[in-house]
Amino acid sequence: MLSHIERGQTTPSLKSLDRICQALGVEMPAVFPPRELADDSAGPDIVRANARARLEFPTFGLTKELLSPSRSQTLEFFMMIVEPDGGSGPDYLVRNGEKGGMVIKGELQLSVGEHQYTITEGDSFQFDSGKPHRIFNPTKQEARLLWIIRPDRVAGEL
Repeated sequence: MLSHIERGQTTPSLKSLDRICQALGVEMPAVFPPRELADDSAGPDIVRANARARLEFPTFGLTKELLSPSRSQTLEFFMMIVEPDGGSGPDYLVRNGEKGGMVIKGELQLSVGEHQYTITEGDSFQFDSGKPHRIFNPTKQEARLLWIIRPDRVAGEL
């Protein structure tokens, strides 16, 4: 599968990508393409809107834009763009740490453990990401979600 991913013949699911990152001992932002600075005024603390690194998961109707300016921080910030009937995929995700976010546009279903929530524009959430979870857009409109991750690190890491 890694060979197919490297050659652009397949796109991994979020769950597969997360497992690959865990096996390699890297966080998800490390697999994003390097961002290009939009202009000289964008320093190491700023990510310009037009210079975000993106990962697209067309099979699932999901795009992740990396909002974090540095790959060495203890928080990961993403903009999740979820197409109608799109989401994180059929499999539940499990990752040590914490996740939270806010719906910027549209409506999503958030499943955490045995609970399912309908979250709409302006709603925010936070949960232990060790619980099985996933998102899904049941509407006919694109949804945008600010997604924040605080991964648990291996002892000795920042």
